This record gives sequence, structure tokens and C-alpha cells, in this order.
Amino acid sequence: MATPATSSAQREDSDRCAACGGPLIGRYYTLIDRPERYCATCIAMRPRCDSCGAPLGPKHWQLHDGRLQCATCHSMAIYDPKLARQIFQETVAHVINQLGLTLNVGVEFRLVDAPTLEEIRAQGDRHPPEGARRTLGLYQRQGHMRVVYVLYGLPRLIFRTTVAHEYAHAWQGERCPLLNDDDLREGFAEWVAYRHLFWIGASKAAHRMLASTHPYRPALERILDLERQLGVQGIIEYIKRAE
Repeated sequence: MATPATSSAQREDSDRCAACGGPLIGRYYTLIDRPERYCATCIAMRPRCDSCGAPLGPKHWQLHDGRLQCATCHSMAIYDPKLARQIFQETVAHVINQLGLTLNVGVEFRLVDAPTLEEIRAQGDRHPPEGARRTLGLYQRQGHMRVVYVLYGLPRLIFRTTVAHEYAHAWQGERCPLLNDDDLREGFAEWVAYRHLFWIGASKAAHRMLASTHPYRPALERILDLERQLGVQGIIEYIKRAE
């Protein structure tokens, strides 16, 4: 989300738009938790990074599936399947240690590109939430196979958040298979991701989830309201009994 701010006369003349390099005169824009500043023209006209939404400057990358990546996100992105599997396993272990969301049957992991992820989503007859820019991950059960799919090239924190969210769906599939309330289902998965970010010390990223325009934010806020009444373990028991 871009927010306007007013330039100060004390700022040095070297202050320039992070996208076009032009001088910042008058009003400029920033993204939440990012130090870069952008002019109004770049905010309005330039293509955006598919990961963070920042206006793209001359130095950016186009991935093989067409996604655009800014230099900052590219430097933090997960492309290597071995590293992705390692971080997936770490994230799952942290969720289990923090919240006790164990599975009797494990879940596999696959790192995939955008067309593959969309094909898998279509096969499972799942639709991305209205207003979401892109599907970042999916949990699918096909017969005895239980798999979490995550988009390659996601920055590390977005990758971890996506893994925690999708692992929560795997847990729901085993522990509360009759849960049909979409708000509870998605809100709980977002809540698991939110709690995981605090667990690893990424509190700014967690707070950013409550400042975003993502369509799952109201569902997350609903679960947080319930947490204030029931506590962490109370939320987990509540979800187990919900339908």
C-alpha cells in the first residue's frame, strides 16, 4: 500500500525517486515498512513488482512465467528447490512447536511456477479470493497424496507466510474435515501465518498483515477477536469443533 507524505525542505537535493531517479519535489509516496520513496508519476504509471507492489525501476527481473520482480525482492527470493524445502521444513517445525498443529499423515512439498500453480488450482476447483492479485500457494489432497504447493521466486518472509497458511489447511483437512465456513477456514490459516511471523521475530511483517488490503484480512481480524476471548489454545479447539 502506498501512502503519501510531504517532502521536507531540509531533505538533501540527492533525494530521488527510487524508480525513475528523478528529484522528489513536493509530495512523495512510500510503501509500508519500506524506506524507498517514489514520485506520484511512478506510483501511477510504472508496472509493479509482483511480490511487493513497488513501482519497478530500470533494474528489475522478469521471471520465466512472466512475473516481474524488483531488485529488493529478487535479492531475498527463494529459487533453489533444496533451500525451499529446507525453509518449508523449518516453517512446519516452528508451527508445530508453537501451536501444536501436528499431523498423523505428513504433507509433501512442491516448488512450482505460476502456470503450474494455476493448473493445480483449477483441477481442485478452488478459486482465488476476490481482490487477490495472485495465488501464492495451495494445499491439495488427491487420494493418498497431500501436497503443499508454493510459488517459486517469493521473498523469504512471503514464502514462510505462505507455507504456514497452507500447512494450516493441511491440518484442517485432517483435524476438522467438516469445516465449511470459508471465513473461519481462511481466517485460521492467516492467523497461523500471523502467529508464525511473531514466532520468528518478524513482527513488522505480522503487523503489515493487518494493514493490507488483502481479502483475507477481515477473516484474520475475526479470529484475532476470538483469540482475545478464548486464548490461543481456545482458538484451536474452537476450529476443531466448527463446521
